[in-house]
Amino acid sequence: MSSIEFISKNLSWLPKPLTRFMEKRMKKIPAMQKMLETENAKIMTSLEHSLKPYHDKFERISTMPSTGISRDKILADMQKMHDLESPTWQNGYVSGGIYHGDSEHIDFLNKIYGLHSQSNPLHSDLFPSATKFEAEIVSMTAHLHGKGQTTDGADIVGTITSGGTESILVAMKSYRDRAYEEKGITAPEMIMPTTAHVAFEKAAQYFKIKMVQIPVNENFTVNPADVERAITKNTIVIIGSAPSFPHGIIDPIPELSTIAFKHGIGFHTDACLGGFVVPFAEKLGYPVPTIDFRLPGVTSMSVDTHKYGYAAKGTSVVLYRTPELRHYQFYTTTEWPGGLYFSPTLAGSRPGALSAACWASLMSIGEDGYLKATKAIFETADKIKAGIKDIPELKILGNPFWVIAFGSDSLNVYEVLDQMGKKHWSLNGLHKPTSVHIALTLRHTQPGVAEKFLSDLKESVEYVKANPGQKEGLAPVYGMAASLPFRGMVSDILKKYLDVIYKV
Repeated sequence: MSSIEFISKNLSWLPKPLTRFMEKRMKKIPAMQKMLETENAKIMTSLEHSLKPYHDKFERISTMPSTGISRDKILADMQKMHDLESPTWQNGYVSGGIYHGDSEHIDFLNKIYGLHSQSNPLHSDLFPSATKFEAEIVSMTAHLHGKGQTTDGADIVGTITSGGTESILVAMKSYRDRAYEEKGITAPEMIMPTTAHVAFEKAAQYFKIKMVQIPVNENFTVNPADVERAITKNTIVIIGSAPSFPHGIIDPIPELSTIAFKHGIGFHTDACLGGFVVPFAEKLGYPVPTIDFRLPGVTSMSVDTHKYGYAAKGTSVVLYRTPELRHYQFYTTTEWPGGLYFSPTLAGSRPGALSAACWASLMSIGEDGYLKATKAIFETADKIKAGIKDIPELKILGNPFWVIAFGSDSLNVYEVLDQMGKKHWSLNGLHKPTSVHIALTLRHTQPGVAEKFLSDLKESVEYVKANPGQKEGLAPVYGMAASLPFRGMVSDILKKYLDVIYKV
């Protein structure tokens, strides 16, 4: 059943006057749906070419070959794909995505991965190196965020996960289970800014936690007083971003965590983006707030090692203030016929090679390397922010550090996004409000990249001013998503987009 059919058949709960109003509106929806489906089909057809560029370059494989293909042929084809894909990110044209990208660093991590390709942390007896690497990664990360200890003098604990989303998922599960076990809360709620990462929404859906979303202010962060007013007897955790993914703004973590501490509830700092940047920016003297366990109210954090920790995809660290809270993350069973079973995260078997490569990345770069990287990124950010401010048609949203979002009051910034795409830039489209961002990485600190970005951005703005209303690329997709009254329709579009991705 489509979202429109569902809405049409489920109006009985509305007051009668509103029901009659909705019924009149719903009569118009079939025509709207037909128009939408027609436009959507056109968009998906055009997007399929960009999503599936190898259709005309390589044989399409839908069934397993009856006889194995030679390894040389496979390697040759994969090398061709690599050579087609790598120039964009190597040249610094991608927002986020590739955070280090230096060939020597990549070769080093690949060698580490090869050494440990068979390692599986689930079998700690067979691969004790995996447990060494993971324990030390957690400890090194914890020492970045409170010198390894909380304000109470206890050791900060944590685990390795597959990425920021899993770190957030397991942390929210831990709060849910603790609230039920210790307080009898059966209808848990979490308070979060509207700019918090979508992984929290995924956690809410998976673990049946009610989201209480707080709108952001003109500075693209939440007012602590609004957060405190939203607390109820069912609140289990408050969330703050350091920084938020959309606009690169760090929420008022000290104030928010103080509120959580005062009310005896959890506080989670989402530092997936900033966990390996903010500590070094602080040491360099940049005006970043305290975001970690030095604040008594912070009870957990998510920190992505595979972003600005420069490890291979995908590893992340979730940290907890106490072992007791971490215990709610762990899974154990004692009655399975297969024996005693336990695992720290959502996965059972995990690639120990990724943990080995992560450990090697942290060890080889060291504090000095991270300080140099952070300094270079912040200096590049200052250059790009100044350049955007010199383009009259654009405006920077809020006061970001190194993830820079910009919009426009006079032109369609999604059309600017598409023009930048034609110049090989891969940027992120945002909405609420309509905007675009670039997350700066070491790739952007290469000589000439910032200048090229600003030059191409100016040209793209001028083109859109002279040629408004383009009907191709992502601009119409974002435009349609912003204008549709029923969000289920937008969800249907996104599902069809995913259908295209899995189409052979």
